[in-house]
Amino acid sequence: MKNLLHFSFSAIIAFLIFTASVNAATYYVNATTGSNSNSPAQARNIATPWLTVQFAIDNPAVTDGDNIVVATGTYAGFTLTKRLNVVGAWKGSTPTVNTVFNSTVTLRAAGGSQSERMVLKNLRADVTAGDAIDIRTGYVTMENVFAKSSSVNGLRLNGDLLNDIVLESCNFDGSGIAGIFVPTFVSIDGWVMKNSTVRQNGLWGVAAFQRRSNPTQISNVNFSHCSFADNNATNQQQGHTIYFEKLTNSTFENISVVMPANNNWIGIDINLLSRLDYSDISIVNSRVVRQSPGSGIWIQARNDLFDPPAALDTVVLRGLTFTNCDTNIAFNRQVKNMTVDKCDLSTYSVYGLVNYTDQGGAINANNNKWQNGVVPDTTVVSGGLLTTGNNIISFMPSTDGIFIGMGIQGSGIPPNTTVTGKSPNTISMSNNATLDGFIPQIGFAFNFSTSTDLVRTSLNTISTGNPLPHSIINQGNVSFPNLASAISATNSGGTIWNVPSGVIPGNTIIDRDLRLVSPGAGFLHSGSQTTFEDLTISGATLQMGSDFAVQNNFTPNRIVIGEDHTLSILGAIVPGGEIVGGLNSDMFFGGSSASTNLTTVQGGLRTLQVNRANGIALADSLRLHRLLFGQNGLLSLGSNNLYMGPNSSYFSPSAIASYVRTDGTGEMKKALLPNSITSFNFAVGNGGYAPALVFFGSWNLSLPAYANVKTVNTVHPNNTCTVDYLNRYWTVSQTGISNFSSTVRIGYGDGDVVGNEANIIGGRWDGISWLTFGPVNASTNSFVTTSINAFCEFTGGDENCIGSQNTVINTKVLLQGAYIGAGNMRISLKNFNLLPLSQPYGNSQFNYNGTESVTSIPDGVVDWIYLEVRATSDGGAVPNGKRAAFLKNDGSIVDLNGTSPVKIQGVPTGNYYVVVGHRNHLPVMSKNVVFLNGLSALYDFRSGLNQYFGDEAAALSGGFFGMFSGDANKSFIVSAADYTVVQNNLLQANYNYGDLNLNGTVTSADFGFITPNLAKASNVPNFQ
Repeated sequence: MKNLLHFSFSAIIAFLIFTASVNAATYYVNATTGSNSNSPAQARNIATPWLTVQFAIDNPAVTDGDNIVVATGTYAGFTLTKRLNVVGAWKGSTPTVNTVFNSTVTLRAAGGSQSERMVLKNLRADVTAGDAIDIRTGYVTMENVFAKSSSVNGLRLNGDLLNDIVLESCNFDGSGIAGIFVPTFVSIDGWVMKNSTVRQNGLWGVAAFQRRSNPTQISNVNFSHCSFADNNATNQQQGHTIYFEKLTNSTFENISVVMPANNNWIGIDINLLSRLDYSDISIVNSRVVRQSPGSGIWIQARNDLFDPPAALDTVVLRGLTFTNCDTNIAFNRQVKNMTVDKCDLSTYSVYGLVNYTDQGGAINANNNKWQNGVVPDTTVVSGGLLTTGNNIISFMPSTDGIFIGMGIQGSGIPPNTTVTGKSPNTISMSNNATLDGFIPQIGFAFNFSTSTDLVRTSLNTISTGNPLPHSIINQGNVSFPNLASAISATNSGGTIWNVPSGVIPGNTIIDRDLRLVSPGAGFLHSGSQTTFEDLTISGATLQMGSDFAVQNNFTPNRIVIGEDHTLSILGAIVPGGEIVGGLNSDMFFGGSSASTNLTTVQGGLRTLQVNRANGIALADSLRLHRLLFGQNGLLSLGSNNLYMGPNSSYFSPSAIASYVRTDGTGEMKKALLPNSITSFNFAVGNGGYAPALVFFGSWNLSLPAYANVKTVNTVHPNNTCTVDYLNRYWTVSQTGISNFSSTVRIGYGDGDVVGNEANIIGGRWDGISWLTFGPVNASTNSFVTTSINAFCEFTGGDENCIGSQNTVINTKVLLQGAYIGAGNMRISLKNFNLLPLSQPYGNSQFNYNGTESVTSIPDGVVDWIYLEVRATSDGGAVPNGKRAAFLKNDGSIVDLNGTSPVKIQGVPTGNYYVVVGHRNHLPVMSKNVVFLNGLSALYDFRSGLNQYFGDEAAALSGGFFGMFSGDANKSFIVSAADYTVVQNNLLQANYNYGDLNLNGTVTSADFGFITPNLAKASNVPNFQ
C-alpha cells in the first residue's frame, strides 16, 4: 500500500478561469506521464497528456480561450502567444505538489480585451537567469502565482502599452533586484494588484521609471491589501520599497510597507518626472513601519532636475499610520491640492509633515493627530529669489536638518556669495554655479535642535484645522482614546478610522451599524492586524473596512466582510447571525481552539482558508467562488453542501490533514460551465482522505450543472464481501449533465482496506447491479473507472461479491409431483439412471440452447432445472441470464458439481427477478427482485406464498410450497391436453414429459396431478 501523502493525485487541478471561449477545450500537460507524440484528442484526456507547455501552446489545435492544465512537476518556461488559461497545481516550491517553471515565462499574445485574456494561475516561476515573468502585451490575469528571479526581477511589465493587468493573491518575493519592475518605455493603463506580497527583494519592491523624451504614463492603478516587506535589506542606493517616476489616477489602499533594519530609504516614493498631467493619487488606510529611521512617504513632482518638469494635481492621504519614521510625509516641488486627513502623524522622530512644494502648494491637513499636544508646532523656511529669474530650490529632510540643493537659472551665484535671509549660515562656493545646473554639494543650511510637527517654506501653506488628540477618528472628525469610546459616541451608519493594531482586550460590543477601518494589510502583515479578544455584534451590522481577527468568541448578528477584506476566526463563532460575504470576501480559520461552526455566509466567499488542527464545520451550506485552501484541519459538512463555483479550486500542501469531511448527507459540489476545465479533484474524506478525481471526456450541460461527490466510511450496503474489500464507498452524481463520458479516479487510505488488497477490484453500484473496473492499484491506493456514462456509488471488493464474473443464484424450490413430504423429493430418475447427461431444455418450452453437460449425475439430484434472471418482471432474461442446473432432493438448486450455488457468469452483481422452470411443472418467479452477487443470500421458494410472483403456489405437506405439476405438453398451463400426453405415454419407463411425479414410469397416477390443477397457469409474465 501507499500512504496518501504521496498519492498520485498530487496534480490537484485548479480551476479559476477569468475568461474563456464559450466552448473552450481543456488540454493536459504532465512532466511525468506526458508525451508530445500524443494527438490533440489524446491530450484532452487527463490520462494521455502532452509533455511540455510550449508544445501545447504551439499546437494548432489549441486556440484562444482554451485551458492548459499543467500537473505537478518542474517545467521549462514558455512564451505564451495565444490568449490561453495556463493553470497549474499550486505555487509552492516543492515540485511534487506544485507546478514550477525554472526559466522565464513570457506573455506576448497579440490583441486581447477584457474578455480575451492571458491567464496564469496556481503556478510558480522560479528562475536563476532573467526575469521570472515577462509581460509584453496587455489583458493579463495572474492569480496565485509566485514569481522570483534570483538575479533580476520577479515580474517585468515590458510592453509599450499594457492594458488591464490583474495580479491577485500573488507573491513577488525574493528576487535579486525588484519584485516588480517597469522600464522607462512602458505605459500601463489599468493595473490592479490585491491580496499580494512583495517581499525580500534585493533593491526595490516595485519600481517604475520614466524617460525624458516622449515620457510614458502609468494610469488607473489600484494596489489593495498588499504587503511590501523587507525589501533592500542591504540598504543599496535609492532602494525605495515602492518607487514610481510616473503615476496618475491611482489608489493605494490597505497596504503595509515594512522596511528592514538598517535601511534608510523611503517607504513609498512617488517621484514623478517629465510630465505635467499627473493627477489624483490617493494613499488610504495604510501603514508604514520602519525598523531603522527614514522617511515614510514622499510625493514629488520634480522640476529641479535635468528632466523636463513634472506637475501633480490632487493628492489624498487618509487614514495612515507610521512607525519609527524620521519624516512621516513629505511633499516636494510642483504638487498642489494636497489633503492629509485622519492620519496619525504623531510618531515621527524629526518631522511629521513636510511641504517643500513650490509657490502656492497648499496642504489641507485638518483632522489629524500631532505629536506635541493638540496644536502642531510649525517651522517655516523662508523663501525668496536667489538670483534674477526663477527660483528653483529643493529641500530634503534628514535627521540633521534640511538639506538644500539648488538649481540655478541665469548667470549663477559667484564665489564667496552669502545667501542672506535664508539662514544664519554662510554658503560659500569654490566655483561659479554652472548655468542651469544642479549643485548637490551645498550643505545643510538649516539645522533644528528639536523635531517639529510641520515644516514648510514661506511659499506654501499647511492648514491644520481641528487638530486631534487621539488617532481613532470617526466620520465627524472627532477623536477618541480607545475604540469603545469611539463606538459609543459614533452615530449609527458612521465610520471609525485608525482602529489600532494588536489585540483589543475584553469584549468589544458593536451595538449600532458601523464601519471600522484599520490601516494596513492585516492578514498579510501581522503587525497591521487588528484582533478582538472577543467581538459581539448586538442587533447591528458591522461593515469591515479592513482585515479583522477575533481571538476568542465571535457573536456575529450581522457582519459584512466587504471587498478584498479577510475575516479571521481564531476562536469560536457563537451560533446564529449571518456573515455577508461575496465574490471578493475571504475568511480564515486558525488558532488552536476547538472546532467551530461557520454560520450562514450570504453571498459565499472568494477564499476559505483553514489552518486549525481541530477543523471547522458548516452550520449552513456554503458557496466558494475561488479557493478552498486547506493548510491543516478538516472542513466538516454535516447535512450541508459545499458549492464550489465554476471558477473555484482546492489546494492543500498535505491533503491527508486537511480535506472536506462528508460526515453526513452533505456533498461537495462543483459547478461547471461549457468553458470549464474538464476535471476536478473532489478532496473529500471521512475518517481519512479519500478523494475522487472526476474527468469528463464529453458532456452536454444544462445550467446550472454540477458534479457532486461524498464519501461514507463504512462498507457499501450492497457489498456482501466478508474479506477483501474497502470499508468505504463514494457517491458520485450529477445535475444538469447528460450524454457524458467520464473517468473517475477513486483514492482511499490504508485504513480502508480489509483483507488482501490484491484481491480487491473497483466497482460501481447503480442501484440494481454492480459494474466492475478491474483491480485496484495498491501502489497508489486508487482505482479508475473508464468511459462510464452514468454515476452512482463506487467501492471496492473481491470479485466474488461485487464482480460480474461470479454472480450466483442461491435458491430452493420444490416440485409438487416429486414431493414425498418433510421438505424432500424423490430421486427416482437418478436412481434408475434416466437423467440425461446434457441439459434437456433446448427443445422445451424455454427454448434454452445452453451447453451444460456432465459425465455423471451427482448424488441426490431430482432432475435438471431451468433458471433465468430478469432486470424487470415482464422483461426477458438479461444477457447471460439463463442457466440449466440440478435440483436436489431438499429443494436446493446447485451447479453442475452438485454442491455449489449456480453461477451465472457475465451477469453483473445486482437486483434481479429469479425465474425457475421445469419441463413438466409451471414456472415460478420471485415476488420481488433478489440481490445477486458472488455471495447471494438464499431465496427460499419453499417457505411461503409471499415468495412467489402472483402469490400462488402448490401447497405441500409440512407447511411447504412448490411448483404446480401437470404441464406435460409444455404450454405453461394445465389443461385437458396434458391428459393426452400422459395417455399416449402410459407405461413408458424413460425420461418422459408425461412422468408428472418423476418416479421413472408414466402411469395412471400421473393423471392425479392434472385434475386438481386444471386451468392453472404460470404467473410468470411472458410465460403465460
